[in-house]
Amino acid sequence: MKTNEPKAKERGECSACSRDFQLTRERLLGWHYGMTQAGFSTGKRCDGVGEPPFVPAGA
Repeated sequence: MKTNEPKAKERGECSACSRDFQLTRERLLGWHYGMTQAGFSTGKRCDGVGEPPFVPAGA
């Protein structure tokens, strides 16, 4: 029997702001706002948008 549950989208860590976001079909980080050092939104596009997700060495 089939279930019609939606699949969870893949996620990855942004190397610019170190937060977790959904990946696009091309496996790149989706659009999100940047963060200041104090943890507040900059209101502008993050520099990590459109880049591959961060993967730690040895992972």
